[in-house]
Amino acid sequence: MKRYLLTVLMNICMLTMSDAQYTAPPADSSITYVAGEGLYIRLGKLNAHTFNILTTVQAGGQYNRIDSVNSNRLSLNLVRLAFTGSVLRDKVSMALVTDFAGVTPILEGWIGFSVLNKKGKLYIGQRQTHTNNRLAMADERFAHNLGQTLAGKSNDGIVYGGLMQNFVGATREGGLFLETNIPLGSWKLYPSVSVTTGEGQNFFDMQNNTGFKYGGRLDILPLGDFIKNNAFIAEDIYREPTPKLAVGIAGSYNIKAGSPMGSESTTINSIYNKKGEADFADYGKLVADIMFKLNGFSLIGEYTNSIVRGKELYLNQSASNRLTPEMAAAYYHTGSAINVQTAYVTRSGWSAGGRYTHIEPEFNTAESLVKKQNWHTFTVNKYLKNNALRAGINVSYLTSEQNGIKSKSWLGNLAVQISL
Repeated sequence: MKRYLLTVLMNICMLTMSDAQYTAPPADSSITYVAGEGLYIRLGKLNAHTFNILTTVQAGGQYNRIDSVNSNRLSLNLVRLAFTGSVLRDKVSMALVTDFAGVTPILEGWIGFSVLNKKGKLYIGQRQTHTNNRLAMADERFAHNLGQTLAGKSNDGIVYGGLMQNFVGATREGGLFLETNIPLGSWKLYPSVSVTTGEGQNFFDMQNNTGFKYGGRLDILPLGDFIKNNAFIAEDIYREPTPKLAVGIAGSYNIKAGSPMGSESTTINSIYNKKGEADFADYGKLVADIMFKLNGFSLIGEYTNSIVRGKELYLNQSASNRLTPEMAAAYYHTGSAINVQTAYVTRSGWSAGGRYTHIEPEFNTAESLVKKQNWHTFTVNKYLKNNALRAGINVSYLTSEQNGIKSKSWLGNLAVQISL
């Protein structure tokens, strides 16, 4: 039923867009290339229709030492082509983003409509969700640490940090998204809500008939807006000339989550309801974050907590072995995490920064999917040509403990990124 409902909604939006199109001849049109931002195509009077094409390639090498075992690899970290556009003076917007180094052919594909007298946007499709921590909402091109990862996935803690690796999963989801803005003098409030499939980057594939994921976020900017997308970038690459502060809180509740972090297609089995039928628990997450930037300096703090809820769930079909919260930790990522990082970007484009992340499982047992971890990361980056060219090196020291067993790892990345 979920798949059919989403299909109907998509068809309605496409029909609305087709009705809104018009064929007046363009005037005052232009084609402009901006280093680091791509090719802009502007058509019509007052740039009524604007389109952007951007390609990004990132390549690098990685060295790992886990306990006493060494490994290394060379990889293409990002191979991305992005097309975005807005027509009818931003009444309708759209995007299509692919990454040939990822696991799904379409990283993002959505269409948006201006609503609430241009104070809101309604999107349908697959895009970055707002129910994760702040840095999970940034484009991977702006990640603080360069390194190999799967597009839109937080499976590599070097790039994203232990918080995202343990509690985010996929940064993109498919569904309906409503974003609004409320000005209060010099303050800006950005409330947003969403209803998604809860299965990550699978919006254009066959959907399992489980439940929806409901979420929302509120961002408060007491000192006004940041430059461009600087409110969701770890480093202050635009060097904010005046102090900027963002405080955010977000939450989500995934009904019958079929994956450990509620962000992928069904991978969990061996959970049953009282009738002996395959079933799933509900997965909830709470996020709070804060960001401060000024003249190249940035300071970010993030917190997340994940829980599992469910009634009359069992680990056998005869319904004699009840699923307890401790047992649920072997199926779902439950626990909490704190991430704190800071960086400074010089006027010449050099940056240096550090990150500390602490992961605390809800139950520190041998079966728990979440381990007790401490991440320490140091990073140096160099930005050139309006951020069109970027090189970076980072080193992480990771300690883990689970059920009394300890391990330590050294992880390093060296990479170069070009955006055209």
